[in-house]
Amino acid sequence: MVKIEHKRDVAISADVVWEEMRHYDRVLNWIPRGDESTITVTGEGVGAIRDIQLATMGFVQHKLEAYDDAARMFSYSLTDGKPLGMKEYAVVATVTPTGPESCTIRWAGQMIGDGSADENAIGGALEQALANMTTGIIAVLKGETPDFASQPFVDD
Repeated sequence: MVKIEHKRDVAISADVVWEEMRHYDRVLNWIPRGDESTITVTGEGVGAIRDIQLATMGFVQHKLEAYDDAARMFSYSLTDGKPLGMKEYAVVATVTPTGPESCTIRWAGQMIGDGSADENAIGGALEQALANMTTGIIAVLKGETPDFASQPFVDD
């Protein structure tokens, strides 16, 4: 099991960032080739399932495990698919105010590899995917085109 974390300080208010991130169905807006991918969400609130067909990695399914609007936090886990060589992972996303017009976006969790590659390398790939999601969120909010970093196990 590998612990993962990505956090970035952002010069956008926590309320504005959270208003974008809080929507479980918007993930395709934040990722490379999201416009070529599809998503279906079944259910509402904790327990909701999102089925994602990623142009970059194929099928992935997540379950919303926790959601706290007031704390600006949600968590989800992998329930199907093996993206980036993972067989299990769970991630907690938080948005924490650092000032009136600034915040920290943080993704943290843990993952277990499927044995196809070094588990630490797979964990690093997940951290890069979360970093790219953060880049995508910021770009959406600023009306800019995201400049995504190369994604290990996808762009290799």
